[in-house]
Amino acid sequence: MLRVVPGEAALVFSQGDESTLLISDLHLGIEKELARKGFNVPSSTVKMAERVRDVADSSSASRIVVLGDVKHSVGKVEDVDWGAVPWFFETLLDLFESVEVIPGNHDGNLKTVLPPRVKLHPPQGTVIGEGRSRVGLAHGHAWPSEEAMASRNLVIGHSHFTYEMRDSLGARSRESVWVFTSYDVHEMMEAAGYESRARGRGKLRVMPPFNRMVGGQPINRSRSFQFGPVLSSRAVSLDDADIFLLDGTRVG
Repeated sequence: MLRVVPGEAALVFSQGDESTLLISDLHLGIEKELARKGFNVPSSTVKMAERVRDVADSSSASRIVVLGDVKHSVGKVEDVDWGAVPWFFETLLDLFESVEVIPGNHDGNLKTVLPPRVKLHPPQGTVIGEGRSRVGLAHGHAWPSEEAMASRNLVIGHSHFTYEMRDSLGARSRESVWVFTSYDVHEMMEAAGYESRARGRGKLRVMPPFNRMVGGQPINRSRSFQFGPVLSSRAVSLDDADIFLLDGTRVG
C-alpha cells in the first residue's frame, strides 16, 4: 500500500510489518547556486534531515529510498557536496536500517560522496514489494526499467511541478503539487523500446521535490507536462490526472 504523508513531499510504502519511506529531489547544495544569483539563504540540509526524522518517527519506516537528484550540481561534485551529501546520508543511516538511492540527472559522480553503506541503484530504477503490491521507482529523467513499468504502480520525481495561483490583486504564487494519473503499460513499453507483451493500465504518481527551495514549472500552463520521457509519451493519461497541493487541496 502506498500513502501520502500529510503535509509532506513523501510517500510511505507498507507491506506486512515493513514500511519504506520515499522522497525525491533533495538538491543538496542548491544554496551555492542561489548565492551566485545574489540570494543569501541558509542551508536547508539540516532542516530536511529533521523533516525526514519526523516522518520516520511517525511512519515507523525502516527503509528509505531517495528517487534522485540528491545533489544540485550537475555532472560534477562541487565543494559544497563534500560536506552536505555525506552528512545528510550519515544522518539517514542512523535513522533507517537501509538507505538507497536511484540517481537522477543531477547525480553525476554521486558515488564518490555517498557513504559506502548507501545502496546505489541504476538510473532505470528498481522495484519494491512483492506480488500485486509491487511498486516501480525511478527518478524520471530516463526511461524506467521494464520491470518498473510492468509493476503497474510507477512512482517518479524529476518534474518539480507547481500550481500557479493569482489573488484578486493579480499577485502570483506557486505551490508544489502531487500528480496522480495513469498510463497504458503496452504503449509505454513500446515507446521505451521494450519487447514486453504486458497489457493494461498502470498508476503513475509524480512526487513533488522534498527540498522546498527548488523551483518548478506551473502545471496549469500549456505544455507543462512535456517533461521527461514518461510524461512526454503518449502512454500517459493527462485528461484524468488528479493534482493536489501538499495540504491535500485538489486543484485539478
